[in-house]
Parts: sequence; structure tokens; C-alpha cells
Amino acid sequence: MSRVTKSMTPKLAQRIVEEVKRNDALLSEVAKKFGVSTKTVYQLVRQSEQQGGRASTLRTEIDKLTMQLNYLMRELKLIQD
Repeated sequence: MSRVTKSMTPKLAQRIVEEVKRNDALLSEVAKKFGVSTKTVYQLVRQSEQQGGRASTLRTEIDKLTMQLNYLMRELKLIQD
């Protein structure tokens, strides 16, 4: 990660990523607009996508565990009755 991305505020990084994704803008155009390198914009977008992938994986795991918990609670209720 470059020195710029380390010292950049999370809010600015989010704005840069949103600019790329929302407007389907070229990385170089966004880099010029915000006064950072194209590499920095690329790194921010890539990092954002990786975090999104992790969130999706966690959501899937939570859903599976919730279903399993519901199943076990029904089984427990049957045993107790």
C-alpha cells in the first residue's frame, strides 16, 4: 500500500471508490480529480472489493449457522415435549 493510502482519511478513500463504481469512471480520471495516482485508486478499489467479498462470505456463513440453530432448537423442543 502506498504512503498516500495510509495517510488518506477513510472518508476520502470511500469517496474515491464510490466515484469509480457509481460513475463507472476510468481510474485515471478519478485519480486526476482527487489528486492521487492511478495506482492508489486501483489499490483502493481492489481493497474495497476484497472487503466486500469477505462480507458476503460472512453473511453466507451467518445464514447457514442461523438455519442450523433453528433446526437444533426445533429438535430440542421435540425432545422436551
